[in-house]
Amino acid sequence: MTKNAIYYDASKCTACKACQISCKQWNQLPSPLEQPGWTGSYESPARNSGDTWLRTTFNEVTTADGKVGWAFGRDACQHCTEAACVKVCPTSAMHYTDDGTVGLSAEKCIGCKYCIAACPFDIPQFSEREGISRKCWQCQNRTQNGLSPACVAICPTGALQYGERSAMISLAKDRVEDIKSARPEAMVYGDTQMDGLHVIQMLPYGAEAHGMPVAPAERVVNAIETLLRPLTVVGVLGLAGVALASFIGGRGFNQEEALKHAYPDDGSATPEVLVVEEVVADEGGDA
Repeated sequence: MTKNAIYYDASKCTACKACQISCKQWNQLPSPLEQPGWTGSYESPARNSGDTWLRTTFNEVTTADGKVGWAFGRDACQHCTEAACVKVCPTSAMHYTDDGTVGLSAEKCIGCKYCIAACPFDIPQFSEREGISRKCWQCQNRTQNGLSPACVAICPTGALQYGERSAMISLAKDRVEDIKSARPEAMVYGDTQMDGLHVIQMLPYGAEAHGMPVAPAERVVNAIETLLRPLTVVGVLGLAGVALASFIGGRGFNQEEALKHAYPDDGSATPEVLVVEEVVADEGGDA
């Protein structure tokens, strides 16, 4: 199947937050009821959560000529080709879809939070309301029916587009060439990071200025999971071996014969049984 991607051109973004609102509306996500105080930023909310999967970010930058510029950003799942969250998920709730994005099956999620610890972009978040992890799923119920994701469909400036991944990369590279003279830091983000992302970004001020990690990499939890996986297999095989040994050792055991030995028909009992009966009599009264 064709591998698709969202293209985000930060040079065309006006931070109107229409994409953010559209994401909530389409996915029926509640808005936070609390009213946060002034954080020093126009970002609202201040961070993603189990009920906020897409957030417009605001970062002030100083240009080469000393002017102030806005490095707007898009804080949402990057849909990695080699996704750290998929690697550590013990139930396959995090999984790859046919078009290359990373989906999340809510019915399989057990709320272990491994995906939250693993993601280099800090994207999956725990939903206290539902008791599971949640994140952007690139509106699979739309894209599988020939529609673009809700955020792309609502964008009024063309900053967001959706299509075949290779075509989105070409758009980003062409745009970099268009503005390179005015924005020498301009770059394509997502073509190579984490073996390729399915969100391709054109960042006029560079990755760091737009709030993206310069060199995203798997975290310690992935290394631990890779190390422990063989030991888990050994442990399972060990338990299977114990069960098998128990089964083999128990072959030939006849419960009926054992009971006849303990309680023969003439009313006598084996010494072992008599000892047990005496102990019971001493502790609880008449035997």
